[in-house]
Amino acid sequence: MKKQKILNFYNVFIENFILKDLEVLQLIIPNPDTGLKGCTIPTAMAIISAMDLLGLLLNVKGKTNDSSDNIAYFVNFNNHSLFPNYYGTNEIDKICNYRSGMMHHFFPKFKGQFAGICKDGKNPSLFISHLAIGQTEESLNVTVLAKDFTEALKKLKMYLESSTDETLFETILMHLKNLDYYLDIAPTNTKCTTISPGTPKNP
Repeated sequence: MKKQKILNFYNVFIENFILKDLEVLQLIIPNPDTGLKGCTIPTAMAIISAMDLLGLLLNVKGKTNDSSDNIAYFVNFNNHSLFPNYYGTNEIDKICNYRSGMMHHFFPKFKGQFAGICKDGKNPSLFISHLAIGQTEESLNVTVLAKDFTEALKKLKMYLESSTDETLFETILMHLKNLDYYLDIAPTNTKCTTISPGTPKNP
């Protein structure tokens, strides 16, 4: 029963909301001359906030006000099996810094440094360095981040489907309950406004 509730949550809210939104965001191509209109920041926000949520759910010690720890826990979950090995401590710290700036001020912020976000399907690097206003700027490549995140979710689903770890299931359900997510109630109307998992619609 616990495992099935978690898989239902995954199917309804991870796949239908997060992944389907991400699919649409990935289809948006930036202007080749200006780099604008690519929804690079909304794409990064969607991915990194989802990483924060999943790290919280999987960690028995997870806290809602510790995004850095949640993101690191998700990336390193199950002995680093979800993400490629180039997601080291330094890269995770950068992702957390991006999250902090974007979620509060829309733009990423690194003191004394330029930091950008781009979509570059030709460059396989997670972070790309280039010159901007005469200084070196490092951009987060959300094309790579999105690909790696999508693959991580596929691996996570397979892990949950094959797992018999009751402690993990109880941990996820505990956090979902603390987040006020009601898993026994699910949206039935695909035209409804996006809502928290299972939150009953107002009459």
